[in-house]
Amino acid sequence: MRPTLIAVLTTVFWVSPVLALDEAMEAADAFRQAHEEQILEEVFDFLALPNNAADRDDIVVNARHIVAMLEARGAEARILEAGGSLPAVYGEILTPGATRTVMFYAHYDGQPTDPANWTYPPFEPVMLSGRIDAGGEPVNWRTGESIDPDWRIYARSSSDDKSPIVALLTAIDALRAADIPLGVNIKFFFEGEEEAGSANMHTMLEAHRDLLAADFWVLADGPVDPRGDPRIVLGVRGVTSMQLTVHGASRDLHSGHYGNVAPNPGARLAHLIASMRAPDGRVLIDGFYDGVPSPSDAALVLIESGAYDEDGLVSEPGIAGVEWGQGATYGEAVMVPALNILGLQSGGVGDATRNAIPSTATAAIGFRMVPGQSIPRIREQVTAHVQSEGYLILDRPPTAEERLAHPRIAEIHWSTSGYPAAVTEADHPDVVRLTDLVAATSDRPVRVVPILGGSLPLAPIVDVLDVPFAIVPMVNPDNSQHAPDENLRVGHLWDGIRLYAVLMADDWED
Repeated sequence: MRPTLIAVLTTVFWVSPVLALDEAMEAADAFRQAHEEQILEEVFDFLALPNNAADRDDIVVNARHIVAMLEARGAEARILEAGGSLPAVYGEILTPGATRTVMFYAHYDGQPTDPANWTYPPFEPVMLSGRIDAGGEPVNWRTGESIDPDWRIYARSSSDDKSPIVALLTAIDALRAADIPLGVNIKFFFEGEEEAGSANMHTMLEAHRDLLAADFWVLADGPVDPRGDPRIVLGVRGVTSMQLTVHGASRDLHSGHYGNVAPNPGARLAHLIASMRAPDGRVLIDGFYDGVPSPSDAALVLIESGAYDEDGLVSEPGIAGVEWGQGATYGEAVMVPALNILGLQSGGVGDATRNAIPSTATAAIGFRMVPGQSIPRIREQVTAHVQSEGYLILDRPPTAEERLAHPRIAEIHWSTSGYPAAVTEADHPDVVRLTDLVAATSDRPVRVVPILGGSLPLAPIVDVLDVPFAIVPMVNPDNSQHAPDENLRVGHLWDGIRLYAVLMADDWED
């Protein structure tokens, strides 16, 4: 039977992209196999540059190095600054005929290091035959022989995020070597102060709004799924915190002479916390959940299909079950906001215990926010709640007159850092296309995560640029980022080159 025109068009539509993706993967693998040492030399040179986000001179050196890396690929590159920001690096490669623009993000700054806590110096990258805790030893990788994918590179930012930057740029090399055109206009935004909280991200995006315009942002940050599967993360919770101090007498008092007489700040703080948070984690502050949407059907489907490593995330740290609700899953629990008690301080315990009523009790309280919540609104709600419990609220210790005039006094200090949640909907057309592209690069299931329990300062991307985003990581989950002996499994670098080559070769059209 002769095929209809619709059938022919459908066949062409579905087969051609697959062939193109196969070619991109083959090109990435072939280029990598022929240039493994060259790729690793670029990684090692980059990792040898100290990149403490608190040291502007270090960051400037790294920024200039990245500009040179981009220009070596023919990209238009420049350093961007705004206000008092550390430098960011921008690059672009425009593709004739392309109708879509994809922005690739990574950060090149790193957490501070204490060399005394590292097995090898953090800025003298070393290749080991495996994990240090599994007996990995230094190996000579400059032999011309194939590199074992299970070897590990140890250095600060080896995984977070310098190796993804090299993977992105190597993907361009691989496609060009195979004469495969880029399918989209490509832009790069490499941030230099992510590890310092991205305090100037909003200002940076505002100042360079037109330059940073794109149809979609892909963030090459974070690890793949703990089960080793490819991962796409569509959102992050927001974060803010406070220090709440309940004041009692002007000094510590004898618990015999003043028990039942003087206010007991520790007991009062315990009652105040209990009035804010139920045993199952529900927040009892009036209006706290106002404006918080229920998880979408698409998000719930992702949770049910294994977005999170439910068993591992709960059992590995020794948790008997999810605190939130009755029978809730890990995924359901992180889809709602949380009030966490991060620390308590009042008097002493153990050998430090004294028969005295402390004059103060302090709690460090953190909030993890979801879409629909804002930091100003949470501050208003918490303040109103503490006032409703009969407290005079101050931003300093009380005076002698205030102590005599007010039986209940609380001192509140809000963190100057923090940011709201940011989410891309799971049924967004670009997310659907992205999922297909990532799935093409691996024979393992793609774990699409509707929202991380943790937080990243991604809200400005949505607020300022009004553009969807997704985190598409490549590094091994046991990389020890932010900690001593941070590392990268070489095989994950190879996988990243293939992954990003596919994202660059596709035209991102429906």
